[in-house]
Amino acid sequence: MKPTAIIATCATLIALVATAGTAHWLDSRHEPRKPYPKATPPPPPSPIFTPSDEPVLTEQEIDAQESDHTALLERQLAQALASRDAQQREAAFTFLMPELLQVEPQRAVALFERQAPGEARNVLLQEIARQWINLDRDAALSWMKSLEEDSERRAGAAAAAESLVIYAPGDAMSVAEQFGLGRERFDPDRRMHAQRKRELDDDPQR
Repeated sequence: MKPTAIIATCATLIALVATAGTAHWLDSRHEPRKPYPKATPPPPPSPIFTPSDEPVLTEQEIDAQESDHTALLERQLAQALASRDAQQREAAFTFLMPELLQVEPQRAVALFERQAPGEARNVLLQEIARQWINLDRDAALSWMKSLEEDSERRAGAAAAAESLVIYAPGDAMSVAEQFGLGRERFDPDRRMHAQRKRELDDDPQR
């Protein structure tokens, strides 16, 4: 190797060593990084408690309160039904009936059985069937099949099927078939065709 090449190589090595040393010296002048502080722990629970004057209810008292509540629902529903006021009935069927059918449906059935034949009995029959079929299908079908009058069985089944046909047409047709109403009445395609025919009859230019 020529002397000039050896000199150039040594100069390069010396420059590299000097650069690394300078960088190390500059870095050592900075203070070491401090770690982030830890999160402050939550305060200890307070040793001060406010006593409650309300007594703890027993299981029997809780059951009694629930029974009183459902009895109140039944009475209010009966009052709305007897009033023959459309708005009062609608409010009762919207807010009272669903809770009664969920908690104690036998009260709604008992209320129906106490109604004399007529408009109020028919309205209550259809409303129970319409709502109960969506909450407990087996119980609703069992109740409708237990009705003595065939006309009431069919009226209840029709109301239940109408409630199902929008989102469960297959179930609606099944209910209709069980009570001899005919599946075709609740077939979605047939209903759509019939609706279209009525619209054309009302407005032939459509």
